[in-house]
Amino acid sequence: MNWNDLTYFLALYRAGTLSGAAQQLGVNNTTVARRIQRLETDLKTKLFIRHNNRYLVTDDAEDIVAMAEQAEQQVMQIEQRLSSQDQALTGSIRITSVATFINGYLLARLPDFQQKYPGIQIELIADAQQLSLTRREADLAIRMGRPETGNMVISKLTDLHYAIYTGSAKDVTSDISALPWICLDERYINLPESRWQQTHYSDAKVALRVNVGLASVEAVKQRLGIAYLPCFLAKSFALTPLSESAPVRELWLLQHPELIKTQRLRVFVDWLKNQVADEHLIFSTT
Repeated sequence: MNWNDLTYFLALYRAGTLSGAAQQLGVNNTTVARRIQRLETDLKTKLFIRHNNRYLVTDDAEDIVAMAEQAEQQVMQIEQRLSSQDQALTGSIRITSVATFINGYLLARLPDFQQKYPGIQIELIADAQQLSLTRREADLAIRMGRPETGNMVISKLTDLHYAIYTGSAKDVTSDISALPWICLDERYINLPESRWQQTHYSDAKVALRVNVGLASVEAVKQRLGIAYLPCFLAKSFALTPLSESAPVRELWLLQHPELIKTQRLRVFVDWLKNQVADEHLIFSTT
């Protein structure tokens, strides 16, 4: 069971509505509903029933309320004890990833982390050549694929879904096979997205080839053609999907084993994992 889900349980119990709980927690209604559903699945019991547009706890859940509130109090005591330590966290974290992820996802969410930990300085290196953690060229690496070698501590963040996107609404009713395509340079022909395009639209007219994903997005935005893009990136640029999404790649976090207990790295890793988990739909649907 994810203990953080108890926060959503208590918020919905106290507010009685999804919107009220969402407002308390600073999230949207969908996130509250999803976390409650996950908690019910983990506990294998129904926690709420809807009556007159309000959420009422079931008999089984009544027994959980007191224990959840006790756990909440204990967590608050822990947070209060550690708050001074958290605020004293200082130093820098050097993070490497592809520009696609940094510009399409991470940068927009970093203000939240900086507000929580103002003493930690983030250094971002957008590098497709994959800086070495072993040589301490970076502290953390975020990769769009599982590493096959290296003595690293790795954890999967999420699946990355892809779909065909356009920058023109009129293309929605068009024959996709007849539209011009934006494709990656032939040096990247072995990447999963390139192989998918070759398998499904091998005879497509190629209007432009680029060597980076961000160039593909900008080209689609300028209506130079359509492209097969990761959903999270296309959404950040408000592109229009032309197909259903499908999992094509994965997002992985790599850490050097000697740095895994470093406090400033641990708080960033926890923050990033929670961000990705709460926003999993950004990565998995068009």
